[in-house]
Parts: sequence; C-alpha cells; structure tokens
Amino acid sequence: MSTSLKLSILDYSPVDEGLMASDALAASVRLAQRAEEKGGSRYWLSEHHGMPATAGNSPEILMARIASATQTIRVGSGAVLLPNYSSLKIAENYQLLESLFPNRVDLGFGRAPGADARTGAALNDEKGRTIPYAQKVSDLLNFLTGKHPANSRYAGIRAHPETRDRPQPFVLGASGSTAEFAGKAGLSFTFAHFINAGGDGPEAAEVYRAAFQPTDYAAQPTVVVAVFVAVGDTDAQAREFADAFHLWLAYAESASPFDRVPSLETTRAHQWTPAELAVRARNQGRLISGTAAKVAAQLRALAHAYGTDEVMINLMMPGEAARLRALDTLTSALNVAVPQTAPAEPDGIFA
Repeated sequence: MSTSLKLSILDYSPVDEGLMASDALAASVRLAQRAEEKGGSRYWLSEHHGMPATAGNSPEILMARIASATQTIRVGSGAVLLPNYSSLKIAENYQLLESLFPNRVDLGFGRAPGADARTGAALNDEKGRTIPYAQKVSDLLNFLTGKHPANSRYAGIRAHPETRDRPQPFVLGASGSTAEFAGKAGLSFTFAHFINAGGDGPEAAEVYRAAFQPTDYAAQPTVVVAVFVAVGDTDAQAREFADAFHLWLAYAESASPFDRVPSLETTRAHQWTPAELAVRARNQGRLISGTAAKVAAQLRALAHAYGTDEVMINLMMPGEAARLRALDTLTSALNVAVPQTAPAEPDGIFA
C-alpha cells in the first residue's frame, strides 16, 4: 500500500449554529475549491430531506454549482436516492451534467429514502407502485446507454443529451448484499463505513471483488471507503470536535434533531444524559478523530483493511474555518499529490 492515498470529500453542507443554509452552500463551494487545490480526487454532495442542519437536498443542483466553481476535481452525488425518483429523470439530469462538465461527473446512488417516514411519503405521494431497487438500477443504466432488453417497456428510450462519455456510476452501500449487487452489475462501489462501522466493510469489499463482472462502466473493481472525520491541531481540540460531532449525531438520530450543527460552545455547555452517552458509545466507530498525523494513520489502516487506495472523508465539524484547516493538514499528512499548477478560473457557468 502506497503511503499516498487518494482523498475524496463527502459533503453534507452542514449549517453551522447562527448561520443559514445559504451560508452553508457558499462554504461548500469554498471547501470544494480547497479540495481541488490540495489534490482531492472527488467531491460528492449528499441528499437529505427534512434535516435543517444539512443544506444538501438536491445533489444535482449543488453539483452544477460546485463543478462550475472548479476545473479538475470530479463532482458527484453521495448519493442520489433512487427510490425517490424516476430512473429516466435521474439519467437525464446526469447526462446533462456530463454535457456541461465532461469526464468529471460521478453518479453515486443509494437505496435509502434519506428522510423520516412522513417526509419520505411526501416525496413519493404521486407514485402508484413500488419498483424493486434492482429494477430501478437496471432501468437507470439502460437509460444512460439506450440499450434495454428487447421485451422492455422502455425499449428505444434513452436519456438525453447524448454525450461522448458517461457519468461514472457508483453503488453506495453498507452491506454485503449491496456489495454483491454492485459487483455483478459491474459498477464501482463505495462502502459507507460512516454508517456501518461494525467490521462488515472489509468483508463486503471482498464480496464485491469476487462478484465483479467487467462492463463498459468499469473494467475492474473500484472500492472507495467513506468515513466521518474530525481533525484538530492538538489532541484536546480534536476531542472537542469529536464531542460536537457525537452531539449532532445523537440528536440527528432522535425524534428532535438540532436545526443547526452545534458549536463548540454549545457542546461544552451540554449536559450529556445516560441515553445520549449510550448512543455515543454505539456510534464511536463511525468517526475517526485526532490530530492530522493520527487521523492519517487511521485512514491508511482503514484503506488497507478495504484493499483500496481511495478514502472519502465527511468533515462534520462545526465551523468553516475548522473544516478548511482539517482538509489542509490532512492532505499534507497523507502526502496527497498537489497539482503542479493552480486550477484555472471557473468559466462562469452558475457562478
């Protein structure tokens, strides 16, 4: 395993205490620009609904903004939530993005609703039937190519605009069954270690590789592992960032989530209940925290366990300055290759 890792970002567009969603989205643009400057491989945007503490509910729109403000970094969804939408509409959205930003678009998709039950119902209240996930994936890929089975009701339909290259599809999952599905479909695979840190991930990666069948989308298996990260200049500062993360997560999983990401001041003043401490203990493995050197060592170990050279970090830390600082120090500690020349100015689309 090389001492240098490919480093990618998964961004929830966190809304910090005292700020608005517009501030969070502007901060996401700046973080993406910094990630490109520091040699980041991918910048993915999440999809969540009914969560005021995260501003990203439409990755396609935010991808267009991010891609227009950068030049080289790949931009993707982590993930667009396939059950909520028409496969054709998703294919069209990503074909359009590929037309605007050639060879820079990742189509990461998942099977979760990304919302509570009532919000999920509201997103789907006009659908008359439930289509199995495997069928939706098959339809999505076939719309991208226009190649449907002869007996398909969609035969002859493809997503426009047509492009020279296609978005790179990634299956996002947190289980062995999803991994096997991704392998048999011949797609790239990202394991959500930040969801399932119970030790199943490395095994899922092996299941994926064993099941992999080469396709036009991927000639060989590709595994990315994604994890929450909190980085401090000192161990004490890193512990404070970890406290803030666990406080946010405890409430995000509750019936009364915070409407903002809690600040360090709010976190310091918080009196943890036994129930919250139990939730924190259960979630401990979902976060890697410490100084940049310590986090880098843990990320290398995680990559080794998954047999990959690419890790994707989610910086759910309070404060834009802290997230930028974490990215700077971590890319340095990981020996991420920095571009020899600064990226060119964006072309102005959506700017």
